[in-house]
Amino acid sequence: MRSFQPTQLSSSKRPELLPNESLLIQQGNVGLYEGKQKLDQYQDGVCYLTSHRLIYVDNTNPTDFSTELSLKVIKDISCYGGFLRSSPKIILRLDNSLPINNKTSTPFTGTWACPICFFSNQASLTKCQLCGVPNTDAPVISNPVTRGESVNESTCGVCTFINHPSMIQCEICGADLSKGAPVTPEPTSVDWVQVDDEIEVRIAFRRGGLSNFLSQLKSSLAAKVWEKPADTDSGRSTAASAAVTPMVRGIGISAIQDRIEKTTLETNETMTDAFQDLDCLMGKATEMVKLAESISNKMSKDTTETDGNMSKLRGYLLNLGIASPVTRGSAGSIYHQELARELAEFLGKFLGKETSMKSLTDVYCVFNRARGVALVSPDDVYRASLQFEALNLPFRLRQFESGLLVIQSMDMSDERTAARVLQYVKDRGGQITALQLAELEQWALTVAFEQLKIAEEKGLVCRDDGPGGLTFYDNLFLHS
Repeated sequence: MRSFQPTQLSSSKRPELLPNESLLIQQGNVGLYEGKQKLDQYQDGVCYLTSHRLIYVDNTNPTDFSTELSLKVIKDISCYGGFLRSSPKIILRLDNSLPINNKTSTPFTGTWACPICFFSNQASLTKCQLCGVPNTDAPVISNPVTRGESVNESTCGVCTFINHPSMIQCEICGADLSKGAPVTPEPTSVDWVQVDDEIEVRIAFRRGGLSNFLSQLKSSLAAKVWEKPADTDSGRSTAASAAVTPMVRGIGISAIQDRIEKTTLETNETMTDAFQDLDCLMGKATEMVKLAESISNKMSKDTTETDGNMSKLRGYLLNLGIASPVTRGSAGSIYHQELARELAEFLGKFLGKETSMKSLTDVYCVFNRARGVALVSPDDVYRASLQFEALNLPFRLRQFESGLLVIQSMDMSDERTAARVLQYVKDRGGQITALQLAELEQWALTVAFEQLKIAEEKGLVCRDDGPGGLTFYDNLFLHS
């Protein structure tokens, strides 16, 4: 793969965004081609379009078969509508003068599609196995007999029979053998094949979504966000520098029309200034979210601060929101799959690996608060949580016997939690209530009660339902 290079993925197998990079749209069930060569290991994945890159993440093996392509090397875009078994494709022509991939390219071991019958052939074949049409994208092989080079003088120029060197006439056809005259072979198809200056990459859309993806891609290429934009206040200065007509008192219909035009002009200027201020505010908000993410990453590595300060600061950072929330319009048919990945990234910021769990209701509230105006429904959060295990994400959705739904880490086990509960019981003089455990572990009251029931089922604690409420004690029956 000479056109692509490896990409960095997060723990939830989503692309790591660069500074000032935003996610525009993603589409599932896509495949990659180089020219007309199908890349076998890159035929079932999700294609992410950002303001800077095209990123392919494989569904089966995202760690090994995920790659990216910078938008700045794209020279031209065209579209192929598909025919019969051939899927519709976006064709990208890359600028060969720009560096595309500085890393060592991997050898191609895929297949190529016949341009006539669309039969899928192995890469080693130079002709279609079904109809015999030659592969136009096959690598150029140099002719072993170059032009102007003398071939064997005993070879007959008529029947091409190779005679004994002492013969002056061909033993087969009787033609005279020319001695010392260089024989120029007929030009083959390999001689006139020229390598195109452009590299072609194709993205196949197996289950729709091409039109929306193409529209976003064209807009992103036109915007060129990867280039440093010049800070200009042209919009604000244009209205200020406009020629102001002197106020002329008029009468009749003309005066009414002038008054209406003046009011309309003032309204337009006010709206322009307001939206420019809103754009500046949104730009600052994006910077603040990215700053919050960087501080959150540092917090996860630094454990010198007290727990109270860390939890308070973590709460402030979570309120700042998510930089590029997944929406149904940008994700399409893979909305719940991408929402699950985003939710897993979000949960990784404040859920511990072994001890923390949150009820699905609490997760829904905190997650929606972080998404700002891009709210999601409870059903969407539930459906996204169901896909944690299928996507190999570090969290899972669990349902207790009482019907309570919680999200917890894959590393969290009942044995570890029950042991922690027993330790709390011993530290507090041999007894504990659900409310006390909830305060110690920062759990919801219902979650703390379920964990006490699990410890009771394992025989580590026993209960006493007295006038003061339900209290759990160290199970001394096991030690007696």
